[in-house]
Amino acid sequence: MAVTGARPRVPTKAELDRIRYTPITAGFAPIAELSRQIANRRGLAADIDASGEAKGVLLDVAELWEMYVLSVLRKAASPLTVTHGTREKAATKKLLHSDVSGQGLGTLIPDAILLSGAAIKGVVDAKYKSLHPSASSPNGAQRDDLYQMAAYLGRFQAPVGTETWGLLAYPFDPSKPDTPNAEQNSPWSLDDRKKIGFATLPHNPADAVAKLRSLVMRMATPVALPATA
Repeated sequence: MAVTGARPRVPTKAELDRIRYTPITAGFAPIAELSRQIANRRGLAADIDASGEAKGVLLDVAELWEMYVLSVLRKAASPLTVTHGTREKAATKKLLHSDVSGQGLGTLIPDAILLSGAAIKGVVDAKYKSLHPSASSPNGAQRDDLYQMAAYLGRFQAPVGTETWGLLAYPFDPSKPDTPNAEQNSPWSLDDRKKIGFATLPHNPADAVAKLRSLVMRMATPVALPATA
C-alpha cells in the first residue's frame, strides 16, 4: 500500500502498450496484459483490440475429454487399477521390434490400461468425435480408430488363455439420443481372445461411472478360453 496507495488503479491497455521493455523483460508483456484483465475481473475472456484482431484462449477439447474419461474410469474400474498410458512412460510399448538389433519402432500410447495386479485386462482410448454414422464413416467408428485399437490389443495382451478387451469411449450426443449401431452391437470380436467395445458416455460423471462400471466388470471377469490348435 505504501507503493500503490490505499486505492490503486488498474492501468489501461493503452498505458501498458506504452511500456518500453528490454530484450530481457519483453517476455513479461503478455503476463502484464493478463494481469490487467484479471485485475479488471475479465480473466481469460476474448478481447478485440483497436486493429480488430481477436485474442482468446485455445483449449484442446480432445485432451479434456481424455482426462474426463480417465477420471470416471478410475472411479468405475474397481477392482482393476488404471494406468494413464499418455503420462506414464512405463505403460508404453513398441509396435515393431527389429530382428537384427532388437530396436523398437512405433510407440503405442493408449489413453488408459486396465490391470489386475500386473496382468493386463484391457485398453481404453478416448475419442472426442461422434460414433453415429456419417458420410465419411458410414458405420460410425472411423477406420483409423479401429486400426489403432487393433494395434494396441496386439501388444497389450491379457495372460494366455483369457480375453483382452479394448474400449473406445465417445461423448454422448444429446441431439442424437439413439444408441449408435457400433455400441448397440458391442462387444465385437477381433479374434477368439480379443474383444472391442464402444461406449458413448454421458457428461454427468455419476452417470458415466455407472455406465462404465458394467463394462469394466466384464473386463475384470476372467473367461477361460480353450487353447487353439
